[in-house]
Amino acid sequence: MTTAEIAPEHATDRRRWAVLAVALTGAFLVIGGVSIVNLAMPSMQSTLHTSANTVALVIASYSLVYAIFLIAGGRLGDLAGRKTALMAGLALFTVAVAACGLAPTAGSLIAARVLQGLGAALIYPQILSIIEETFDGPERNFALGLFGATIGGAVVAGQLIGGALIQLDLGGLSWRPAFLVLVPVGVVALVGGHVSMTNTTSRTRHSHLDLGGILILGGALTMLILPLLEGRAAGWPWWLVAVLAAALPALAGFFAYERRLLRSGRVPLLDPALFRQRSFSVGSAMGIVFFMGSLGFAVYTSLVLQTGAGFSTMRAGLAFAPTGLALLAASLTAPRLIPRLGRHVLSIGYAVLAAGLVATFVTVELAGPHLSVWTLAPALIAVGAGQGFGMSPLVGTVLSGVRKTDAGAASGALTTSFQVGQTLGIALVGTVFFTLVGAGEGSQSERYLFAYRGLTLFLAALAAVLFLLVFLLPQPKARADVFLDRHPHGLAGLVHAAYLATGGRAGERLVHKILAHHQNED
Repeated sequence: MTTAEIAPEHATDRRRWAVLAVALTGAFLVIGGVSIVNLAMPSMQSTLHTSANTVALVIASYSLVYAIFLIAGGRLGDLAGRKTALMAGLALFTVAVAACGLAPTAGSLIAARVLQGLGAALIYPQILSIIEETFDGPERNFALGLFGATIGGAVVAGQLIGGALIQLDLGGLSWRPAFLVLVPVGVVALVGGHVSMTNTTSRTRHSHLDLGGILILGGALTMLILPLLEGRAAGWPWWLVAVLAAALPALAGFFAYERRLLRSGRVPLLDPALFRQRSFSVGSAMGIVFFMGSLGFAVYTSLVLQTGAGFSTMRAGLAFAPTGLALLAASLTAPRLIPRLGRHVLSIGYAVLAAGLVATFVTVELAGPHLSVWTLAPALIAVGAGQGFGMSPLVGTVLSGVRKTDAGAASGALTTSFQVGQTLGIALVGTVFFTLVGAGEGSQSERYLFAYRGLTLFLAALAAVLFLLVFLLPQPKARADVFLDRHPHGLAGLVHAAYLATGGRAGERLVHKILAHHQNED
C-alpha cells in the first residue's frame, strides 16, 4: 500500500486548523442533516398537502441513499483524493439543501434529499482520514475530541435549531429555513476547503468501485423500503406487495453477484464470507435493530409530541434534548466500564433502554394529552443513556470477535448495516405506528397517543431482543472492545467508534492500525 501524505509544511502551519474546521463543518452538516428535519413532518405534510407516509419518505430517502453509497464514498476518497471527494460532496450537499428549501412539491423535495444523501456519502467517509493525516500526537487527540463533540452536538443542536426555525416561521416559509440555514454553512466550508486543503490519496487493493454491487444493493433496498412506506396508505395494491416480495430475491442476487466478483479476483462491496463469522453476523443484526429503533423513536416521538400532545415545534425539540445529552454522557462513561464489564456494557445499555421505553409508555399513559417537557424528561433521559451505552461500544465489540485480516472490510460493512437500520427505522417503525393510528379511536390526538403507547412497547421489545443478542456474541480472546478498552487514548477510541457508528468509513488502514497497536502492546 502506498499513501500520498500531507506535505510536511501542511502539517506544521496554521492551515491545519482551517482544515480541521472544514472537516468538522462537514461532520455537522451530515449528522445535522438527519436531526434538523425530524421535527418538520407535520409542517411538511400541511404545506405540501401530502400524506404522512410521503413525508416519511422525505426523511428516509436521505438515509437510504447515504447507506447505499457510503462505502463507495470512502473508496472514491482513496482514488480521487480526500480533498476532491470532500469538496465534491460539500458542493452537492449545499446545492441539494438549497433545492430542498425551495422545493415546490413533495416529489421534488424527495429528489433533492436523494442528492443530499449522495453528498453526505462523499463527505463523511473522508473526515477521520483527513484528521488522522493532518495531525500527530496531542494535537491529533485534541482534534479527535473536537470531532467527537461535533458528532454529539450536531444531534442535539440539529433538533433545537430545526425546531426554532420552524417555530419562528420566518417569512411564512414554515419548514424551509431548516434546510436553507445549511446553505451558507456549506458555502463557507467549500471556500475554506479550497483555500486550505491539500489533496491526498490512499491506493489499496480496495481502491476500486464495485458499481454493479452498488446498483443491485440499492435496487434491493429500495424495493424493501418503498412498499413499507407507501403500502399501508395505498391499501397494499398487488404490485406493491410484489415489489416487497421481490426484495429478498434481489438481496440474494446481490450476494450471488458479490461471490462471483470475489471468485474473479476483484474486491466486492461486501464480502459474503463475513457472515460466516458469528461476531459479524450477530453484530450486523444488532446494528440494524438498534439503529432502526433509535431513529424510529426520534422521528415518531417528534411527530407525536406535536400532533398528539400539542407541543409547539420548539417545545418538542426541547423535550427531546435530554435524550441527546444523556446519550453523550453515557458514551463518555462507557470506556471506563469496558475493562471491568466487557461486552456486557451493551447488556446494561439495552436493559436501560428497554426500561426507559417502558417508562415512556407509563408517562404517556398517565399524562395523556397533558404531557409536559418535565414529565417526559426522566423517561427520555433513560432512553438516551441506554442508547449511549448500547451504541458507543458496539462497533469495537463486534470487531473484537472478527478475524484481524477481515476487520477493515467488516468495519465498512457494519457502518452500512447501521445506516440501513436507520432507513428501516423510518419505514418499518412507521408502518407499525400508522397501523396503530388506524386502529385507534377518537380524535387525531387520541389516536396518535394510543399509537405511540403501542410503539414504545414495540421498541422496548426490540431492546429486549438486543439484550439477548449480546449473549450470542463470541467472547473476545483479548479485548472486549478494540476501540474503547485499551486504546492509547480513551477519548480517541470513543471518537473512532462513534465515527463508524454514525456512518464513517476510513477503511482498513484505520482499523488495522488500531489492531496493530494492540498487538504490539501484547
